Amino acid sequence: MTHRERVLKTFHFEQIDRPAYDLTEGRAWDSLIKYFDRKYSINSALEILDFLDTDFRWVWMDKNEAEQKNPPGAHPKTIAHGPLSNAVSIGEVEAYDWINPSDYAVGDLSEERRKWPNHALVFVPGWFPIFWTACEVFGVEAALVKMKTEPRIFQAFLEKHQELCMDILKRGVSAAKEHCDIFWYGDDFASQTSLLISPADWRKFIKPYLAEQVNVAKSENMLVMYHSCGAIRPILPDLVEVGIDGLTVVQTTAAGMDSQSLAKEWGGKLVFYGAMDVQHLLSFGSVHEVQKAVLENAQAFADSGGYIVANSHTIDSIKGENIEMMCKTAREIVF
Repeated sequence: MTHRERVLKTFHFEQIDRPAYDLTEGRAWDSLIKYFDRKYSINSALEILDFLDTDFRWVWMDKNEAEQKNPPGAHPKTIAHGPLSNAVSIGEVEAYDWINPSDYAVGDLSEERRKWPNHALVFVPGWFPIFWTACEVFGVEAALVKMKTEPRIFQAFLEKHQELCMDILKRGVSAAKEHCDIFWYGDDFASQTSLLISPADWRKFIKPYLAEQVNVAKSENMLVMYHSCGAIRPILPDLVEVGIDGLTVVQTTAAGMDSQSLAKEWGGKLVFYGAMDVQHLLSFGSVHEVQKAVLENAQAFADSGGYIVANSHTIDSIKGENIEMMCKTAREIVF
C-alpha cells in the first residue's frame, strides 16, 4: 500500500495495513534538525521526513509581498490591544490596512505531485483564521465585547475578512484540485479547558463563514483537514456538518479530547490527526511511554478507523528520540 493510498483509505474509514503517520504540517523544528544532524548527518526538514518515511507531504501558497505582512488583515501579533480595539464605526473597519489578496500566489503544484507521486499531498493556503484574526485585530477582550455589544462592527470585520479569504482560497483550490488530496485550514477558539466563546455564538458568528470556506474545497472534491487545538468537543458535530473530514491536531491534554472517548463517539465519522501530546509525553516522557501511547491511540480507533499518528504541536522541547519512536511504532503496527 502506498503512502497516498493509506491516507485516502484512512479518510474513507477503509481497511489499511498500518496507521498513517506524520510530523505535524510537515515541519521540523530547530531542536529536531539538530538531533538528526548530530545522529544521522541529516539537516533539513525534507530529509527528516524521508528518513522517517512519513505518509504526508505539505505544500503552501507563495506569499510574495505578503511574506512581510500578516494575513488579512495586516495585523500585529498582539492579543491584548489591537489596532481596532477602539473602533466605533463600520467605516473604521473598512479603512483598516487590509492586505491585497493578489499578493498570495500559487506555484506549479504539478511539480509537487511529480516529486511525491505516492504521498498524500496537503495544500495549505495560509493561516487565515476567522475568530483568531478578530482577536488579534481588536484584541481578545475587545473582540468578545464587540461581539456582544456592537455586533454590527464585529460582523463588518468578519465580512471583510471573508471577502479577502475567499479570493485567496478560491485561487488556491483551483490550482490545487488536480494535484493535492487534502485542503488544510484552521482557526483557534479554545483554551485547554473550554471554548473561548459559547457554542451558540460560535454557530452564529463563525460557522456560516467557515461553511462557505470549506465548500470551496468540497466543491472540487478535495478532502478538508481543519486545525483547531484545545477543548473544541462541543462543536465537533458542527465541524462534521459543514463538511470537515479530519481534525488536526487533537490536543489530548484539553478537556474532552482524550483518544478513547473521541474514538467511541466520533470514530468512523471524523478523522483525528495528532493526539501525541507535546506538553508532557513527547517533551519529557520516555521512548517506552511514547510507544505505549501510539499503541493505545491506534487501538482506540481500531474498530472504527480514522486515526493518524502525529505530534500535537511543534516545539523545541520535543525529544528527537521520541519522534523516532513515535514513527517507528506506527510503522510497525499491523492491522
